[in-house]
Amino acid sequence: MVKSKMKKKNKGVVIIFVLIFTMAISTMAIFLGARAKQYLSLFSGIKKESEIENIAEMGVEMGMTLLDAAQKKHIISEEPGCIKTEYELEDKKIEILITDENGKINPNRIFGSEKGEFHTRLLDVYKRLFSVMGYTENLSDALLDWIDEDDIPRMAGAESSFYRTSGFSYTPPNRPLYSPDEMLLVAGFTEDIVSGDEEKKGLISFITSFSDGKINVNTCQPEILNAMGFSVADVEKITSERARRPIEERFLLGVNKEAYLKVRDIIVFKSGYFVITSCVTDGEGYRKEVKAYVKRTDKSMETIRMDIR
Repeated sequence: MVKSKMKKKNKGVVIIFVLIFTMAISTMAIFLGARAKQYLSLFSGIKKESEIENIAEMGVEMGMTLLDAAQKKHIISEEPGCIKTEYELEDKKIEILITDENGKINPNRIFGSEKGEFHTRLLDVYKRLFSVMGYTENLSDALLDWIDEDDIPRMAGAESSFYRTSGFSYTPPNRPLYSPDEMLLVAGFTEDIVSGDEEKKGLISFITSFSDGKINVNTCQPEILNAMGFSVADVEKITSERARRPIEERFLLGVNKEAYLKVRDIIVFKSGYFVITSCVTDGEGYRKEVKAYVKRTDKSMETIRMDIR
């Protein structure tokens, strides 16, 4: 009788243990199932991002083909120095933007290979651009101090001492500008000044970090032509003519010989430096942007740098 009771008791304990074990297994299965879904979702997202990145890189290749055709056929875009196009691919949208970097001023090229050496013509045009845009010397000098090798502030500039005493968590890197977006870090520069608004163009339309320092008068903004020394009337003649066909040296000599000869050594009539931006978005909110920094000659096209974000 005692044995029978013990057997029943043991049987009851076993049943309880089995139930607890079964519940634990079920709970673990639910947990693992949820984790599996998370991992599958993560891997699916990684796969999706990889797919979109590949399409964005394909967009860069399409941009190169478009650029090559535009240069060979001397296609004049509606917006000087800029070609825009977009394509639909199933649920994805590909936006391609090609910007002519020779149509902008590269402040990196103001500084020569030797310490203390300056390209005075380019420096003059750079300074006048800020004046044309209605900005003080504080901004133009602050950007130069950001780039130059020393820690000595210009008359209206800002070096490490200013940044430290003004509460900045960083100081000027004293190296070439990596990207025009970097101007947002420079003392005095704001989002409106850099990117512009509905009423005024941003400095990002005029400043580059990727060119040989030469400026293409066929693709630069009217404000840069003005900064070169051409009057408002001269600029109207130049922009009107280049809207019909590419202008050449003879035309500029006829418009304003004195102004042209002063900046002749920094002027070109054909570009070699471009940035191709390919941006892909899909219906699920995924987005990938690829920027290719391209150097083009009559015989070849070389990708110097590529940024992916």
